[in-house]
Amino acid sequence: MGTPLVQGCDSADVDASTGVCAHPYWVQQQQLFPELDASAGVAVSVAILICWATAYVFKSLRRVAE
Repeated sequence: MGTPLVQGCDSADVDASTGVCAHPYWVQQQQLFPELDASAGVAVSVAILICWATAYVFKSLRRVAE
């Protein structure tokens, strides 16, 4: 099943007095998250792991300092 189609309109085509679009068209609905290839997925995963590791280091340093 593909991405559903939704009706779109350029802001320049909307009549200001009536709010009606002069030239509507159909476009694919945008997804909440973009599709990622394997390398982009790995890059996001590494960034998340680095954030977690950094937080763990700061948490450990704080315990040692007390």
